Amino acid sequence: MTILEPNRPAGARPSAPARRRYPRSQKASTHRGVRRAAVWYLFVLPPFALLVLFVALPTAQTFVQSVYEETGRGEQRFVGLKQFAELGDTGVFWDALLNTILLGVAFLALVIPLAAVLATMLNHVRRGATALKVIYFLPQLTSSVAVALIFLYVFQPDWGLLNGFLHVLGVEDTPLWLADPSYGPTGSRAAVTLLAVWTGLGYFILVFLAGIQSIPVELYESAAVDGGNPLQVWWYVTLPSLRPTFVFLLMTGAFDAMARFSDLWTLGGPSGSPARTLQSIVMLMYQVGFVSHDVNQAAAIAVVFFAIMLVLTVVAYRALLSREFKARS
Repeated sequence: MTILEPNRPAGARPSAPARRRYPRSQKASTHRGVRRAAVWYLFVLPPFALLVLFVALPTAQTFVQSVYEETGRGEQRFVGLKQFAELGDTGVFWDALLNTILLGVAFLALVIPLAAVLATMLNHVRRGATALKVIYFLPQLTSSVAVALIFLYVFQPDWGLLNGFLHVLGVEDTPLWLADPSYGPTGSRAAVTLLAVWTGLGYFILVFLAGIQSIPVELYESAAVDGGNPLQVWWYVTLPSLRPTFVFLLMTGAFDAMARFSDLWTLGGPSGSPARTLQSIVMLMYQVGFVSHDVNQAAAIAVVFFAIMLVLTVVAYRALLSREFKARS
C-alpha cells in the first residue's frame, strides 16, 4: 500500500521523508524498548552484585577452606576430606546435630497444630480480632535476645516465675528447667522449645489465618448442605484445603529451627550449657570458628550444614511440593 502525500498526484514518486517514516518509527520503538530494558537491568544489578559479593563468594570460599588446614605459619595446606573425617570422629559434632534435630522436630510438632487450632478459632472472632492478632504477633517483633533474657528469669529454678507459680499450686519438688540436661518434659531442651513456640506462634497463626480466609466459601456451603457439623467441616474441608500452607510452614519452620542461634547462645553460652544440651550445629560452628579460631574446621561444619539443608529442601519438594506443581500445570 502506497502512502500518498497531501497535494501529490497519484503515481508520483514519494519524497524521502515519506519513504522513511515507517522505518524510523519502528527503529525508534526498538530503541525505546532497549532503553527500558536497560533501565530495569540497572535496577536489578545492585542487589545482584550484593548477592554475589555477600552470598556467592563467601559460600565458595567456605567450600575451599573446608578442604584446607592451617600450617601454623599463616599458610594453608590442602588436606582433602580430613576436616570432615575429624568431625565424624568427635562426639561433640554428633551431639550438636542431634540437639538441632530434636529442637526442630519438637518445635514443629507443637507450633503447627497449636497455630492451626488457634487460627481457626480466631477466624470466628468478630470483635477484637485485630487486637488479638497484634498480641499473638508481638513476640515475633521482639528481639530474640530480650525474649531469651525474659525466659531466663521465667525458668530460673530458685526464684523464677514458673517455679514460683508451681509453688503456689503446692508443688514442692519443682523442675530445674535450664539447669537440667535430661530429655524429659522439664529439661533444658523442653524449656527452649517452649521459648521458640511462644516466639513463633504468632507468625504461624497469621499464615494459617490467611490460608483459611482464602478457602472458597462454596466448600463450606456444600458441607453445610450435606449436614456436616463444625468439627467435621474443619477436619474434612478446612484442613485438606490448608495443605499448601502446611507445606510452606513445615519447610520454613524447619529451616528457622535448625538455624537458631541468638536465643540458645543467650541461655546456654557458647558451649550450650548444661552439658552441651543447648548447643546446636550453628552454635558449634561459631564456637569452633570464633572461640577456638579453627576457621577450616568451622568451614567444614558449615558445608555439612549446607548439605543437610539442601537434602531437606529436595526431599520436601519431592515429597510435598511436586504434586502441587503438577496439579497446577
